[in-house]
Amino acid sequence: MKILFKKFDELTSKEAWEIFKNRSEVFNVEQEWLSCEIDENDLKATHLIIRNDENDLIAYLRIFEVDENNVTLGRVLTPQKFRGLGLGKILLENAVKWINENWPNKKLSISAQYRLLNFYRNFGFVEDSEIYDDEGIDHIKMVLKK
Repeated sequence: MKILFKKFDELTSKEAWEIFKNRSEVFNVEQEWLSCEIDENDLKATHLIIRNDENDLIAYLRIFEVDENNVTLGRVLTPQKFRGLGLGKILLENAVKWINENWPNKKLSISAQYRLLNFYRNFGFVEDSEIYDDEGIDHIKMVLKK
C-alpha cells in the first residue's frame, strides 16, 4: 500500500484524471450529485491518494485551508470495488495525522454526509450544526475535538 500526499501541481495528468474519474463515479453517478464536483479548491488542496500494490487508486480525499484558523477535508471516497476493506479508516487516520503535523493550531471541520456520522465520530469529530441538504444528500458540519 502506498500513501501519497500531493499538491495539485505535483499530480501527473494521469493522477488528476484518476482522481476526477473516481470522484465523478462516486459523487455524480452513484450518489446522483448533479453539480460539477471539480472546483477551485482542487487547485489549493493537498490530495491524499492511497494505492494498492497494483497501483490502483483505492482511497482518496482532499485537504485544504479554509482560512487562517481553519482547515477542512472532503471528497472522501473509496471506489466501489475496494469498499469493505477498512480503507476509510486508514484514509482518515493518515489525513488527521498529516493535518496535525502541518497545521497543528488550526481547527479541522468537515461537511460530512449524515449517513456517515458514526464513522466520523469514531475519529473524534462532533456535530457542529443541524442537518442540511447539499445537492439532495443530508450533511452535517462536524469538528474534530482536540
